[in-house]
Amino acid sequence: MGKWVNSLWKGYENALKGQREIVSSMQVVTFIAIKDLDNIRVLANRLEIEIESLLQNADFALKEEDAVKLVVDEIKKKLSVFMETIEDLSEHADKCSRDIRRARTVILQRIIKHPSN
Repeated sequence: MGKWVNSLWKGYENALKGQREIVSSMQVVTFIAIKDLDNIRVLANRLEIEIESLLQNADFALKEEDAVKLVVDEIKKKLSVFMETIEDLSEHADKCSRDIRRARTVILQRIIKHPSN
């Protein structure tokens, strides 16, 4: 009877260890995803600031006809920063998407490796 109980206990213990590994992996993956999304949020905020600045320049140009050339030059300068921010945002979004897909695969592999009893 003792061997049977020990074998049951060992089975439960192994299942619990497998589940702990899965949860631990999920925590790491979640942390990485949150960091990636935070980077995207920062870039999106920067993009919002750039758009607002461009709109303010456009408003100024509409009010002051003499300043149109100066405003157009300023918009051209800010356009390069704007495009760089768009590229950074796109790269971070792609990285986040890849990381999430990779993490999902790792978690699924661990779940398959340690099926619950």
